[in-house]
Amino acid sequence: MREKLNYILILTLILVSVSCKIEKKDNTLKLKTENELKTDSVNGYNELANTQNRKTFTISEYNTDNSETENIERPENTITRNLTIDTTKVFGIWIQDPNGPHADFWLTAKSFYVVDYDGDGKMPYILDKNEITIFYSDFIQKGKITSTENDTLKIKWNDINVETKYVKFEN
Repeated sequence: MREKLNYILILTLILVSVSCKIEKKDNTLKLKTENELKTDSVNGYNELANTQNRKTFTISEYNTDNSETENIERPENTITRNLTIDTTKVFGIWIQDPNGPHADFWLTAKSFYVVDYDGDGKMPYILDKNEITIFYSDFIQKGKITSTENDTLKIKWNDINVETKYVKFEN
């Protein structure tokens, strides 16, 4: 009898686990064009360009207890299309302050990796022409790459009025 009860318990746990995974898969983003993105309208701090004026976000996969707030949908993989910039000059490790202790981010063909980020620092992004959209776990950041010359990357982030200048990180 005890073996039968253990078998039923294990089977129940497996069914609960599978049903949770199926429900989660239904909420994943099937992104084909930028028009299918659900853009968040919450204003919040900009990890890379707005370090002095930080605000708190409530949208996050970690804040699922707020039923009135939907989580940000993100593409599963990075998307690049219609490029008007040379990615060999864009991909690399970048720092805003050359005297800083570590780089700010690492941009690769597969991800935008934020250094010293709480949690998983690897973010998918869309690079369309010279416009970049980065999908953090709790907000979406958009900007326009304005220059890639002389080991310098300049990005005009949508939420600030000035261009942010990054230089190649030399470790």
